[in-house]
Amino acid sequence: GIVSITITLFNKAIFSYYSFQFPLTLFVTQMILSLVFVNLLKVFSSETFGFPAFHLSKAVRLLPMAIGWWIYGISGVIALKYLNVPMFSAIRRFTTIIVMFGEWRLRDRIPPRKQQIAVVVMTFGAAVAGLTDITFNILGYLWVLVCALSTAMYLLFIDKLGRESGLNDFGLLYYNNILALPFMVGSLLVSDELEGVLRYKLLHDLYFQIFFTVSAAQAFLLNFFIFYCTRVNSPLVTSVAGTVKDLVTNLLGMGLFGDFPFRPLNMVALAISFFGSAWYTRLKYLASVSVSSQVEICRIAQLQENSECDGVEDSDPSNRNGDLMIDKDEDDHC
Repeated sequence: GIVSITITLFNKAIFSYYSFQFPLTLFVTQMILSLVFVNLLKVFSSETFGFPAFHLSKAVRLLPMAIGWWIYGISGVIALKYLNVPMFSAIRRFTTIIVMFGEWRLRDRIPPRKQQIAVVVMTFGAAVAGLTDITFNILGYLWVLVCALSTAMYLLFIDKLGRESGLNDFGLLYYNNILALPFMVGSLLVSDELEGVLRYKLLHDLYFQIFFTVSAAQAFLLNFFIFYCTRVNSPLVTSVAGTVKDLVTNLLGMGLFGDFPFRPLNMVALAISFFGSAWYTRLKYLASVSVSSQVEICRIAQLQENSECDGVEDSDPSNRNGDLMIDKDEDDHC
């Protein structure tokens, strides 16, 4: 949560405070450092984290995931260049409803009604916040919508290709960094950023270099801690931490950069969007507790040979994020 807050604020500081208008350069640097750190972990702690050997056939299968992450990463840093932090965070919440729609179309998975309502509330608040934003920037909103769509694609690909490939989270992280790098570098070379970076007046300023380096290094730390937190604790802990992170990031973003105008209707819309997000997280928590209880009951029943267990698996990928999903053909858990 702390790393996620600081990387957003450091990125915004680089664009706003230091007027560094080269988002692709920042993202490619983040990507290169991530790849360096991943390979260091692979060399020194391969058994601890389960990094796999590289196989071309597996890389080809995982390519769509890397492309999704490439688009998501680039669109995110470009959008943050144009938008203030609270609006950037709010519009990115469209990701959840897109993922929900994608899971319904691809896997016929439908969340419970209350979760659907919470997501609608969250999305409605974000939409109203955008419509009442007096700093509205069409390029920023287009890029953040691309970011939301590509993030949803990335998450759907992780779910599908992660199950099919048999890789753990760190294996997916390893392949993702290797496969995305050529796309990142290609985007930078096609753009005109490199000439602008060489002419940037603060390029040799020590404090700018510190901010830039810390921001670039945090990209790897963010991915690493997300995977590690999910592995050591649970996806639910990661999700709850993300909700708390959003609140802290928005509050700090409102005051630090001077680009957020306080307007009552806009503030109410942001509050509604955050309420929907917090409500959704709580519903996922309750669903997770319910599933865990049913799994435990079924295990005890099996041990006592009093009943048989049908349809409950604690390793079911559909519950990785604490969601209790409803399948069309099956609504009984025991």
